Amino acid sequence: MLIMFKRILSIAWAVMSVSALFGQASYRATFYVDGAKEKEQNRSHTSLESVEPNASVVYATGGVELFLSHMRLNKTSGSISDATHRETGHNSVVLADDGSRVWMDFCDVNSHTPQADGISASGDGTLINMQKGTVNISRPGSAAVNATNKSKISVQELTVNVYSNQSPSFYAGNDGRVEITGATGESSGQASPLFYAAAGTVKAEKCRMHAAKWSVGCIDGGLLELTGNELKSNSLCGFLVHGAGDARSNGKLILNNNTLTVTDGPLIFVTNAGGEIQLSKNKISCKSDEIISVKGDEWGVKNQNQGDAIITVLKQTLSGDIYVDSISSLTLNLEKGAKLNGRITGKDSPGRNVKVSIKKGSTWTMKGDCYLTSITFDQPLEKGLKQIKGKHVIYYDPDDALCRNLDGKEYKTGGGKLVPIKK
Repeated sequence: MLIMFKRILSIAWAVMSVSALFGQASYRATFYVDGAKEKEQNRSHTSLESVEPNASVVYATGGVELFLSHMRLNKTSGSISDATHRETGHNSVVLADDGSRVWMDFCDVNSHTPQADGISASGDGTLINMQKGTVNISRPGSAAVNATNKSKISVQELTVNVYSNQSPSFYAGNDGRVEITGATGESSGQASPLFYAAAGTVKAEKCRMHAAKWSVGCIDGGLLELTGNELKSNSLCGFLVHGAGDARSNGKLILNNNTLTVTDGPLIFVTNAGGEIQLSKNKISCKSDEIISVKGDEWGVKNQNQGDAIITVLKQTLSGDIYVDSISSLTLNLEKGAKLNGRITGKDSPGRNVKVSIKKGSTWTMKGDCYLTSITFDQPLEKGLKQIKGKHVIYYDPDDALCRNLDGKEYKTGGGKLVPIKK
C-alpha cells in the first residue's frame, strides 16, 4: 500500500510542476475584478459560489487591490483535467495574478472539486494576505494554499482542514512564497503533507497541525523553514526531502525550536535529492529507531536516486540511528553542544560517503560499531576523541584527505576505538 501511494505521489507532483502556458486560456469567475477597469474593489458579508469548470469563485487580475471580509466562498463542482492548474491557479476558489493584491479577513474558503485549489496566487508582485479565516479541501489534487511564479501568500491564524488525497495544506512552487503564522488544522488524506516546498519557499511559525496519513513536510527543490511549531505526522516520515519524479532535486529544511511527533518512519528521509538540513533546539518524539534515513527508494532512476545530505545539528539532541545506504552520502556536523545518541548504520562501499565533524562542546554516544569516510574535530585530537562515548569501534578511511592527521593509526576514544579500515 505504501509503495503504491509513493508512486501516486511521484506521478501527481511531477504533473503539478509542469510550466504553465500563459495567455492561452480565458479565466472566468463568479466575481471577476480587473485592475485595468478599476483600481480598487471591496466586498463583504456575501456568499459566492462557482460550479463551472475552469472558473474561480473570485478572480483578481490586472494589479487590482481587492478587499474581502466575512465572505463565504464555495467551489462545489466544475472539476478539470489541467496539468498546469497548480501553476496558473485555474479553477481555484480564490485566484490572484498579474501583480494584484488581495486582502481577506474572516473568510471561509471551501473547495469540494478535484484539482481546485483553495487560495492561489501567481505572478511576480502578486500578494494574498488572509487573516482569521478557514480553508477546507475535500477532493483530491487540491492544495489549500498555493503560491507560484514569484507570488506571495501570507496567512495569520488560519484554520486549514484537508480531507482528500494528494492535497497539500500549503504549497509553494516556481519561486512562490508562503508565510504562515498561527495556523491550525489537520490533513487526513494520503500523500497530503502539511507543507510542500516545490522550488518555492514555505515558512511557518507558531502553528499547531497534524498530518494523519502522510508527512509533515515535503521538500522538492525548495526551502521549508519551521520555527516554534507543534506538528505531528502519522505516516511515511516526518519530513521527506526528495525529487518527486525521475529528476533529482536539491532542497533545504530548517527546523528550529519546534515540538515534533513522528509515529511512523524516521524524522527525516532524504532520497533522490540533495538535502541541506539544519536542526536546532527541537523537542523530538520519534517512535522509529531510525531517526534519519538517507537512501535510494521508489523515486527516481534506480542506482541514481541516492540521497546526499548535509545535516547540521546545533544545541540539539538526536536519539536514534542514522542510516546511509551504499550509494548515498552524509555530512554530519555536530555543533554548539549538539548530542548524537545512536549509530550511523549501512554497509561500507565505494559509493557511500559518510563524514562526521564534531565541534567543541558536542558529543557522540555510540550505540554500535560504524564505518565512516572521515571524522574531524576543531580542537586537538586527544580532546576530540574524548567527545566520542560508548564502547564501540569507528572505522575510518585512512586514505581520505580529511584523515591525514590520523596517520592511519588506531586510537582510543572516550570508551571505544577509532580504527583504520584495512584495504
